[in-house]
Amino acid sequence: MRVLLIGAYGFIGSGIVPALIAAGHEVTGLGRSARTARRTFPDMAWQIADLNHMTRPGDWTAMLHGVDAVVNASGALQSGGGDRLEAIQGASIRALIEACEAQGVARFIQISAPGAQADDASPFLSTKALADDRLRASRLHWAILRPGLVIGRNAYGGTLLLRALAAMPLRLCVVHGQSRIQSVALDDVAEAVRRCLASDVHGIDVDLVERAPSTLAELIRAHRRWLGIAPAPMIALPGWIAKPVSGIADLLGHLGWRSPLRSTAMAMIARDVRGDPAGGEALLGRPLLTLGQMLARNPAGLQDRWQARLVLLMPFILAALALLFLLSGFTSLMQVDRVAAELDGTVVAGLPARLLGVAGALADIALGSAILVRRWARGAALGMAGLTIGYLLMGSWLRPDMWSDPLAPLAKAGTALMLALVAHALLEER
Repeated sequence: MRVLLIGAYGFIGSGIVPALIAAGHEVTGLGRSARTARRTFPDMAWQIADLNHMTRPGDWTAMLHGVDAVVNASGALQSGGGDRLEAIQGASIRALIEACEAQGVARFIQISAPGAQADDASPFLSTKALADDRLRASRLHWAILRPGLVIGRNAYGGTLLLRALAAMPLRLCVVHGQSRIQSVALDDVAEAVRRCLASDVHGIDVDLVERAPSTLAELIRAHRRWLGIAPAPMIALPGWIAKPVSGIADLLGHLGWRSPLRSTAMAMIARDVRGDPAGGEALLGRPLLTLGQMLARNPAGLQDRWQARLVLLMPFILAALALLFLLSGFTSLMQVDRVAAELDGTVVAGLPARLLGVAGALADIALGSAILVRRWARGAALGMAGLTIGYLLMGSWLRPDMWSDPLAPLAKAGTALMLALVAHALLEER
């Protein structure tokens, strides 16, 4: 079967691709970034498009040529960071369903969420439900799969946050620790999709969840054991703390940062993530994997501990770089004469020194501001590294005595260079 997989390089989509290929299907992926797509599955055919702008049936016509089935594994938890929920999960998918009807595409599998209702207060659930409702009303051979908290070998979003919380030093902190959550293995989600494509049964609508829920506190402890980190006491923080934390995360969302601490995620955790395992078990012909089985299937390695710990450090790394460059830039602008005086007696003394001071200050301010915006952050980190190398080379040429200065300005610049390179590496999104 020729399958168009929407969101193919996403967390769930990237788990579905190998299962479909192994089952003999010809898979074409659809994603927003050509670079990420071809890096994730370089040998697979790709269509590159942004669901924010695919809101009319005609936008899908060319992509559906020769397609037998569509699997929608796309989604976003909250608007922001270039995502508009009504477009990504609502209008674009409804337009896709209508286009499938017009083009004669026989099958459509929708990855939705447990408990999604059109009148839900959560935009995440309500937009999912509107697409679900349109699919039910369609003439297509359809299936709706509703996974709980998806756990796989890789981590992104909420699963990455779990690992980060589990890796906290000395003490584990949790809000809504008694919330009950049913998980599902990414492998089980992929198997459910494969079975839906192979089945002639029409109108499948099932939750994909393990039988026994875990509390959020138990999930964090389980991931700490999986990471191989020694147990630590857990501090239950009051629920009101979630509101200011998610408020800050929402504000950062306007700068493109899609934090799993945003208000939608926190609200979902507070209300539990639950489903009925019976339908998923009937589809797979067995109980779904338990949390312990999911984690045991993929033992953690050193790279997982690095990732979990670095996720905690990332905001502080970016804040430190932004503060360093912004302070350096503004203080230099306010003290141009003092900066220029440092170059007295060199070949660039006088006006050239003043111009260099102003140019350097403006560059510092631009880079310190740019690293706060998600889509510019990785380039800004590389720019910081390049600018710092320039400072080191020029300083070594014009003022080599600064290497022996007790305050070590050039040596400290070398430290900033290394931190910028670390940020550049960590800011690769997928």
